[in-house]
Amino acid sequence: MASKTWRCEDCGHEITQDALLAAPECCGSTMSGLPPCDKPHVAEAARSKDQDEACDDGVH
Repeated sequence: MASKTWRCEDCGHEITQDALLAAPECCGSTMSGLPPCDKPHVAEAARSKDQDEACDDGVH
């Protein structure tokens, strides 16, 4: 079962749920989906000049 994380643009609340379900609502509007993680999943593939934090898009 795949999951998807949604974020409220107004308050920043995040919800992770089954990807087949409709987008939830928060603060009176539909939450937007987070973009997929484009970081390498292994440290050996990471670039040393990349100062950005690692991300987890729920794919393992």
